[in-house]
Amino acid sequence: MSFVPVRSRHGSWIVGVGGNSPIDYGPETIVFDTSTHQVIPGPKLVSTKLRPILLPVGDKIYALTRQPAIKGGVNFVPWFEVLDLSQARVVSGRLVDCKWEQLPRPPCFPWELSPRQYIFPPVVRVKSYVAVSSYILVSMDGQAGTHIFNLKTEQWSKLDDNVLPFTGGAVPHGPLFLGFSSAAKKITAYSITVCAAVSPSPSITAGCPSLSIVEFPIVDEAEEEVVSRGKFVSLGNHGFCSFMCRNDDLMLGTLEHTQELITMRAYTTEDHPKSICHIVISNQVEQVYSIRDSLRGLTWPSLVDVISL
Repeated sequence: MSFVPVRSRHGSWIVGVGGNSPIDYGPETIVFDTSTHQVIPGPKLVSTKLRPILLPVGDKIYALTRQPAIKGGVNFVPWFEVLDLSQARVVSGRLVDCKWEQLPRPPCFPWELSPRQYIFPPVVRVKSYVAVSSYILVSMDGQAGTHIFNLKTEQWSKLDDNVLPFTGGAVPHGPLFLGFSSAAKKITAYSITVCAAVSPSPSITAGCPSLSIVEFPIVDEAEEEVVSRGKFVSLGNHGFCSFMCRNDDLMLGTLEHTQELITMRAYTTEDHPKSICHIVISNQVEQVYSIRDSLRGLTWPSLVDVISL
């Protein structure tokens, strides 16, 4: 299951989506209301997805399979879905008046396969993704180019011949985005803009907008680059946190993982004038937490999303 923070007219929610078996009768969507501390079961996905990519945009949550399956019950078609929470209500402890709906498949996912390819299907994975304005951008491992999904027309097209320069998701940080740079292996700030259409290359869909990405290294006040970890969350316009997790179980190798040692480093960033070519860290604090749950196993993404709220 994947988790994502959602801010809407309902307040601040943490929404978990996913499952590991289509015959599991448990909910594939759960909501944790941070105000009431209530856990609310929601609708099942159209197709069960194991830890899907979740992209909240307004009152909608978009769920994309990380590694599409050609056959089988998990990560099978439809690979892309949306949940509209604009009319959702909580009735008798359940989320009603909302459902997951199928969206068009990304063209970078395998589809028209030969019989041999169906028997030995290609393995493809989403490498990087980001929601920018009314678009979702996706790049794949081992494939050149970036594809774009228009949230208004609900259509996919190829946007650029290059892949996105970060690994995993990029998250909003004021007017910029934070992502883990594929080249520098550090958290880096990006200005990502989807511009008006220009004359495309032959491989780009005609009439498709163009992509502009400007990179801003994150440095301290001595203008030395800050080495930060790949797991992180933005804390709004003026800060972010990076995390390192370590197994803290008393007995290693046990079936249930119940103790975790979390090292959290919080960074405070200064305002970013357009004339400056980097993001300056004005302060950083490191704290270590020990988390234990003797009844349930611990899951990494839930901790990140709690802190990001």
